[in-house]
Amino acid sequence: MVDLAGRRFAIVQEYIPAYRVRLFESMAAAAAANGDELLVYAGAPAGSLAQRNDGVEGQPWSRRIRQREFRVSGRRITLRMLPKAVRRADLIVVEQARRNLDLPMLLLWPGTARKVAMWGHGEDVVKTPTSFERIYSIALLRRAAWFFAYTASGVDWAARIGIDRSKTTVLRNSIDVVQLRRDLDEVRPSVDHVPFQAAFIGGLDASKRIAELIEIATLIKDVQPGFRLVVVGDGELRDSVLAACEQFAWIDYRGTLSGESKARVLLESDVLLLPGRVGLVALDSLVAGRPIVTLSSSLHAPEYEYLDPQETCLVAESVEEAARQTSALLADRRALAAMQTRCQEAAASYSVEDMTSRFLGGLERAIKEADE
Repeated sequence: MVDLAGRRFAIVQEYIPAYRVRLFESMAAAAAANGDELLVYAGAPAGSLAQRNDGVEGQPWSRRIRQREFRVSGRRITLRMLPKAVRRADLIVVEQARRNLDLPMLLLWPGTARKVAMWGHGEDVVKTPTSFERIYSIALLRRAAWFFAYTASGVDWAARIGIDRSKTTVLRNSIDVVQLRRDLDEVRPSVDHVPFQAAFIGGLDASKRIAELIEIATLIKDVQPGFRLVVVGDGELRDSVLAACEQFAWIDYRGTLSGESKARVLLESDVLLLPGRVGLVALDSLVAGRPIVTLSSSLHAPEYEYLDPQETCLVAESVEEAARQTSALLADRRALAAMQTRCQEAAASYSVEDMTSRFLGGLERAIKEADE
């Protein structure tokens, strides 16, 4: 039976991206204040993840684990060497990811299956799974003791496949919007706003549709001669962006930015041009009041739910339509200002603090469930 004090929570991650630091930091502090221990066990990013240059290590609440990544039939597979401390934890939280081979082993082993929780999207939304992949994902989740869904749609999907809603938690996945607001306020007095400027913020990979980004931007430039595009991020398609910068002087690549540097780009720009996958960048958009322009054909992450088409974002059916809609919005400064205001109003209900509270509340209920 688990002691009411001195409980141990283990969160296992492939790596720790910078945007998760505040969440894990606050969760670890809250656990410690309650006499418990929460540690994040993570490896080093590899492949395309390493190219993003956003990994964080050496935190007091984190522990490094060994892992190996390889490919089977073109699919990325990760094998992690979990230390005994993970298996001895009173509750283990792992990513809902088919690629992690340790997950089925944890769920099949009687000693750990009853205390393994999963967190993630729920239904596949950023890729189209094969029938086997879908069946495998459902089988794994049904064996888990608890499910922490990024958004409400994740819990809805879990309920549809037979998961008891009483064993789920909606996290309302978030970045540190409090710090983002501080950064915006700090740089606002010194920012030179650039009318007709759009920004791209995100990983430079295939899911973000970088080719379409450049194509949309060039079409806007034909209509709006003063148009500029700032690209922020890093990844395997960085060379494509650099090539576009060499061809077009009005495209400005600034690499990976965070904190006040990212806030400055947000305030300089009128909109965010993101034709590909939209995820947590939705909160950058809402908090800063910079509407997103995206394509309906992209496979968006759950946080796309935070946006309201035509109210806080523009959703186009094609590259040409995206360029037309963006050009029209940039030209109509009153409509742009109104949409920017609606974005900021919609941001009010999201925060890492709320996510931390939801996560910890779910951990409490999950560990009681595991103890029964």
